[in-house]
Amino acid sequence: MPISEALRAELGQYLIGPKLRALRLRRSMGLTQLGQRTGLSPALLSKIENAKLVPTIPTLLRMARVFDVTLDYFFQNEHRRRIIAVTRQQEREKAGEERLGTGEGFQLLRLDLGAGERKFHAYMAEFPATGEAGRGHMHQGFEFVHVLGGRLELVIGSDVTVLETGDSIYFDSNLRHGYRSLDQQACTAFMVLAYPERNLTERRMDNLTALHGTRKPAILNRANGNVPVMESATTNGESSPVSGDSA
Repeated sequence: MPISEALRAELGQYLIGPKLRALRLRRSMGLTQLGQRTGLSPALLSKIENAKLVPTIPTLLRMARVFDVTLDYFFQNEHRRRIIAVTRQQEREKAGEERLGTGEGFQLLRLDLGAGERKFHAYMAEFPATGEAGRGHMHQGFEFVHVLGGRLELVIGSDVTVLETGDSIYFDSNLRHGYRSLDQQACTAFMVLAYPERNLTERRMDNLTALHGTRKPAILNRANGNVPVMESATTNGESSPVSGDSA
């Protein structure tokens, strides 16, 4: 059955179609292959991805199983999670953000003050002109360093690399590494620390914790549209398309 414009707008905030497309493309999977895995037609899947069809919970569950995600993955409101977070210089100053000692012989200034889980962290790094190599360290993930000023010696395992101003390096930070400024003045660099994605169980626990206490009863409510899926279903388990055409 057709849905109201208000409900369509509310559903659009969940970006169910784009989320499905992103999952599919991440696996390099075509619509035909996904159809074979879910038992749904490629045409129907295309309508879901293009927001022409509102999927039912059973249909979403089929797709969630294929991509090893939970149902709440489709119902996280990306707009409310602020997928765009801007940190202004004055905000950083007002927050009293200072350079942080790392214990490895250099200091970091956090550039992103946004809240929430991050896939990477960006910093301005300053390596003092001590002439001594910093204590070696290691951590999970990967590291990217771009030298903004000065010369930086980077020891990764048994390899020694000298970076001039304008040089960049990307490496596996599971390897022990340390830094040293080679000039008579501090070396500055832009540094990005990226961490491996947590496993599915950890993500599910976080999702369940975030949703705890906010779940509505499983009864569909037509009046307020609490559940962002359509109630009526056709014989193939799909709701009526937004356009009013049958699936």
